[in-house]
Formats: sequence, structure tokens, C-alpha cells
Amino acid sequence: MHKSASFQQSIGRAPQKALPSPRFALRPLAFAVGMASLSVGLSAQAQVTDPAHHLRLEEVIVTAQKRVESLQDVPLSVSAITGEQLEASGIENLSDLTVHMPNIHFTETGFSTQVRVRGIGSDNSQGFEQSVGMYIDGIYYGRAQLFRAPMMDMERAELLRGPQSTLFGKNSIAGALNLTTAKPSSDFTGSVSASKEMNFNTWEVNGMVSGPVSEDVRVRLAARGLSDDGYMANTYLNSDQPQRDESALRLSVDWDAGDNLNLYFKAEQSEFDTIGRAIEITYDQPLIDGQPTYADYLEILSQPSIDSELNYERQVNTLETSTNKINNYTFKADYDIGDYALTAITGKLNFNYHELCDCDFVAADILNVNLYEDYDQFSQEIRLASPVGEKIEWLAGVFYQDYTQTFVDQIDILEGNFLTNSAPMMSNTGLRRDFIQESTAWALFARATWNANDEWHITLGARYTEETKDASKVLNIIDPSTSEPLNDPVAAYAYLSLFLAESEQARYIPLPNTDPSNWPVLENSGHNISGSRDESAFTPLLNIEYDINGDSMAYASFTTGFKAGGFDPRSNSVGYFSAPAGTASGAELNPTLYFEFEEETADAIELGMKNTLLDGRAELNFSLYHTTYHDLQISQFDGGVGFNVGNAKEVLVQGLEVDGRFLVTENLTARYGISLLDFEYKDFKNGNCYPGQTRDGVDLNGDNILDTCDYTGKRGVYTPDYTVNLSLDYYRPLDDGWNLVALLDLQQVAEQQVHVNLDPNGDIDPYTMMGLRLGMESENISIAILGKNLLNEEVVSYSGNAPLSDSQFNTNTFYSFVRRPRTVALELKIKF
Repeated sequence: MHKSASFQQSIGRAPQKALPSPRFALRPLAFAVGMASLSVGLSAQAQVTDPAHHLRLEEVIVTAQKRVESLQDVPLSVSAITGEQLEASGIENLSDLTVHMPNIHFTETGFSTQVRVRGIGSDNSQGFEQSVGMYIDGIYYGRAQLFRAPMMDMERAELLRGPQSTLFGKNSIAGALNLTTAKPSSDFTGSVSASKEMNFNTWEVNGMVSGPVSEDVRVRLAARGLSDDGYMANTYLNSDQPQRDESALRLSVDWDAGDNLNLYFKAEQSEFDTIGRAIEITYDQPLIDGQPTYADYLEILSQPSIDSELNYERQVNTLETSTNKINNYTFKADYDIGDYALTAITGKLNFNYHELCDCDFVAADILNVNLYEDYDQFSQEIRLASPVGEKIEWLAGVFYQDYTQTFVDQIDILEGNFLTNSAPMMSNTGLRRDFIQESTAWALFARATWNANDEWHITLGARYTEETKDASKVLNIIDPSTSEPLNDPVAAYAYLSLFLAESEQARYIPLPNTDPSNWPVLENSGHNISGSRDESAFTPLLNIEYDINGDSMAYASFTTGFKAGGFDPRSNSVGYFSAPAGTASGAELNPTLYFEFEEETADAIELGMKNTLLDGRAELNFSLYHTTYHDLQISQFDGGVGFNVGNAKEVLVQGLEVDGRFLVTENLTARYGISLLDFEYKDFKNGNCYPGQTRDGVDLNGDNILDTCDYTGKRGVYTPDYTVNLSLDYYRPLDDGWNLVALLDLQQVAEQQVHVNLDPNGDIDPYTMMGLRLGMESENISIAILGKNLLNEEVVSYSGNAPLSDSQFNTNTFYSFVRRPRTVALELKIKF
């Protein structure tokens, strides 16, 4: 394929695993070969078969490989959406964005936010870096809560699928979201827009002003505000939830400081607060036929009952809150040294949040959890790029990052709590978790492309990373009024029995009719632990590209990925302390089994083609991929009130992705994407069981009793067989300077599993999301109606078991996050 002057290479490495097995590869590979033949044939006949050959698609520019280049020149599986499309589709955040891209999934859970690409992501743990790396203007946003940040005034959003370790770093093992905000303009411009959603009283206001303040300096100021009454009814508190208030302010300055030097500075603050959650109980059945459900037990015990129908109604008795604040400062310097380009990007990122969660998810007073997290990150990247168009082109750089993370959660059991009826020793006590983690990492990376001739381009690249992590965690029984530890082993064992929480005070073997001061000590007891990790990784990559002709390119890449290990704050169990002190069996137990998790790695193979057809009027791209993940980091519900971390030994992900555009007429553009996904746990015997599941995994503590469930051979969560996307963008000039604009978006997603522990009842049916924007616009004014989820699909995006429902009431009861139903908004925008 003909390269633009800003041609950007890609990188990879030779595979260590075999090509896809015939079981999977036969049909997709045959389909891919057929499309390849069709693509070349159409390209060769383009001038003949396209009578309107003057029609050409607009070029999409991306920075997926850290140089400016055409999307069609990137030998990787990449999707991109321009800022104009983001605005027209009403995309407010990543949840909205995933509706417009195949093979990416977004969800919130009770304790976390997750993004997955090709079925791979990070589970519930504040200790995990994310498998899908998010980068905004080159700065890494690696914590789960940052995925919830609002999007405003964007230039472009890019999704790179598959491991991206060489250019983007150690944790982008499933893919990378490369987001670019709008830059200051050379001409004065501005806009103000407002929208009003009819059904749920949602207001959104956006404003932007940009332009030069001198011959060499340009400034852009953007602001956003949103208010939303919520789309669920809390029938117990008689209020609509989740109510949202969001605000964001961004100032960016672009300065041509010299003939060869450009400086860019951005300061941004985002705040997003909610009251209530989009959670309701959606399934409630006894584990033994004929026994009461969870709702029945609550009524028997004179507690408010629950409704387990999916009907956008919930019953919780606590006014839940979540306050979130993000501050970012980005500084970028571009300096031309002759034909070479030197780039330095410095970033300072801080976020913190405070949440109150009614984490029993029912109206009884059982489990209120206060959560707090503070995260400070500093990063620096410096890279040097050679000029393009040479026989050998290269890019090399160095990266540094450090961060400090503090996480605290606290459960208070006050007088009158439902649990004190059966466990009065818990009254006016609490369970508090304090977790601190620090990390320092640096990396060297480089790549070089050999343009052997006009057709063949071979790229080699590698990244070497070193990281040191230190963490500590303590779990204490505390006095809620002071948050100070209590020396109360009796209460500690009540928490161990009900919550499966191994606290610092649970150090003894409880003996009936014996004073607690005389209880024998347990081996490996307590919960005050710390650890240190020092890891390194070498992640090479090889990419071979063949330009079939001026409009078609084929490529093969072999790449690796790495995600660092670490420490988990969310587990309530540190390991095993079931043996008396000094016994042989106790010495063999692992006291930190659920505190530390190991690094994960990936080996990936990708074959693809990119084709420009019909003299630039159409595009047809596809990629066939096969990725093996080793020691995939997982976190699953423990059956009490916590999550346990671990590693799944081997996971296979393979599939086919097809995407492209077609300029149907001068006024109508179609965009499409198809994803076929095959996901299989090849070796995962240490999974947490769902309620009622027969344990068939491994014996972890040597007592000849199986402790886990074997998920080998199963699919994971959020792994639909297929996803199909279609977008139709219509533009028609009318009289008097007005234009008719219409944008129709469709996404169909196959059946998939959304239960964190893979309970078969967590399968959801296929669904179709439909959005439509219909409006009129002139040079300065536009007015439109924007509809989302117009088919009013009821979509469950996450399910887990209500805490204590299994362990205390022997029921299988789900709480679920449910996506927003149909919305219709009226928009007005004024440009100046």
C-alpha cells in the first residue's frame, strides 16, 4: 500500500506458539482468504467498476504508532472515531464509546470499573493495573476508576486491539485506548451547546473557545457540565437513581517557541459525583428446591423484602454516594533536530474518590461500606524518531513512571444492624482495611523498519521494562467512632464466620467455655502483611508488511505482552491459618495466597489486510488473531463479602475482525465492523465457585478437600461469539444555507456470560443497541434530536452474588448493573 510522508511502522516478535488450530481457523481463515481475493480483485478493477470514481472517502489520521499517519497505513487492528463523530453520536464516556466499536466491553461493578478487549480485561481489584491501557494525550491512565471519566472536546479516539507492549508499555496486554483531546486552533472559533433529555431530566452543557493570543501562541478553553436525575427508581427511599452531577474544565496552550520547537501544555480537572447506583436484584432462587428465597428470608425475619424482576426498580435503605475528582497536567515538547524529531511528554496525574456503598444491595441494614482511594502518578517519556522515507526508519525512547496509591474501606456494624440479632458481639464494631502501594518503573524501547523495496517492509521492535512495587495491608476490627483497632477476638471470629474476613484480631482458636485470653494461637494468623516485588520483562515484536499494490496491503505480526504482578487490597483472606502453631501441616501453608498475584504474559499472532477499493470510495480491512495468555490475573467473589485474586494458568483468545467504510453516495457514508471471538480457558483449575457448584478443582491447603472449581474449557465473561456494528452518516444540503444531517448507529452483540463467577444463570440474551441523530444545521446553528437505545433493550452488564445470600441463607441471589433504557434528547448548538 502506498505510504504517506508520515508512514508509521509497527513492531512484533516471532511466535512461541502454533498457529490457530484447524477446529477454529477453518471457517474464519477461509473467509479471510476469500475476502483477500475479493479485495485484490476489486482494487484492480476499481477504475472500471466505479463510474463515480471522483467520490473518495476522507482520510482518517491516527497516532496509533506514535507518528501521524493514515489509518489505512497502519498494519494493526485499529478502530478510530473522529471528534466530529464522537460529538454527533452523543458519546459522553467510555460506556457510550464501546457501543460504536466491536470487541470492546465496558461495565461497572460494585467495587470497580472494567474495560475488556477481545474478552481480556481486569477484574475487581483496586490493586490491578488495567489490561486495556488508556492513554490521553500520551499520558497513561491505568486505574479502574479513571475509565469513568467524562469525555469532552475530543479530536479522536483510537482502539488498538491485541498486546501493545512495545510502544505503549507493560500493561497494555489486551489493547490500548489512545485518546486525543482537541488542540488550540490558529483561527478564532468557539461553540456552546446544550441538550435536554426528556425521560430522565438530563441536562448537558458544553462550551469551547479557541484561537491565537499572539502570532506564536494559541489557547483553547473547554468546559462541560451534566446533571441527570437517574433512570432507576429506589422504591424503598422513593427516589430516582443514580443521580449524576459532572463537571470538567480544560485549558490547553500551544506555543511555537522557536523555528524548531513547539511546546504544549494542558491542565484539566474533572469531577463526577453520583447518588445511588444502577444496581438491582435480578435473580433470587433457593439452592435447595422448596426452601425459601432470599426475599422470603428477609420477610420471615421482619426485614424489607426485595423485588428480583429486571424492571429498573431497586430497594436499598442507604443513600449511596460517590464523589470522584481527577487532576491532570500534561507538558509536551517537540523539537526538530534537522530531519529528526525529539519528543518529550511529562505528566502529573492525581485522582481520588470517596464512596458509600449499600453493598448488601437490599433494604435491610446489613452491609454499608465506605471506600476511599487516592492515587498520585508522575510519568516522563522521551523519544527520538528518524525521518520517514529512508531505507531504514527508526524510533527509540525511554520511559519513567512512579505512583503512590492509598486505599481504605470500612464496614460499620452499628447498633440496630440486622446482623446484631444473631451476632450481638458485632454491635458497634467495624471491619477496616488499609492498603498502601508504591511503584517505580522505567523502560527502554526501540523499533526499526527496513523498507527492503517498494513492496516489502520489515519492522523489529522491543521494550525492556523494570518495575519495583512495595505494598502493605492490614485488616482490623475497629471502633467505628474512632476507626481505632479493638482487641476483641470474639467479634473477630464473628466477622470470620459471617464475612470470611481474616482480621488482625483473629489470631486464636476459639474454645468453648474458655476465656479468650487463653485461646491457643493459630499459625499464619492475623492480617497485617507486606510485600515487595522486583520484575523485569523483555517484549519483542516482529511485523512483516507486503504492499500488494497501491491500494492493498497485507501484514503478519508476532508480538508479546506483559502485565506486572502486584498486591491485592480486596481479599479478606491472606491465605490459610487453620493449623495450630508449630504443626507440620501449618508450616506448609501459604500465608499470603490471596495477597500477591503474579505477572501475566501473552504471545500473539496476527494476520491482516487493509484495502482501499473503488478508487478510494470504499475500505475493507480484516485481521485474524491468535493470542495465548499465561497466568492471566483474575479476581472472583469469595462467597462472603470479598474477592480473591489469583492467576489462570493458560487462556486462548482467537478470532476474526472485519471493518471498513463505504461512500455509498456523495451524501451517505457507511461504516461497519464485524468481530468473531473464540475464548477458552485452557488451564484454569483454581477458580472460585458459584453458589451450588460442585467443587472439582484443586486442594489448596492439603486437607484432601477440593477448594476450587475447574473452569478449564469454559468461556470467560464478556466474550460474545460475535459483535456487529453499522453506522450510516447522511448529509444533504437544503435551501437557505441549511443542511439535513442524520446519523444511525447499530450494534448487535451475541449471547454472553456476565456473572463474575460464571454462573450459568448469568448468561444474557443477544441484544441490539440503536442510536439516531436527526437534525438541521447551518454555518452557525444546529438543532437535532438524539436517541440512544431506541429499541429499549434491557441489558445486564454485570452480575454478582449478593453478599451473605449464599453463605448465610443458602440462596443464589444476583445483583446486577443494568444499562440505561431508551433516551431521547433535544440538542442546540451555536458556533461563532
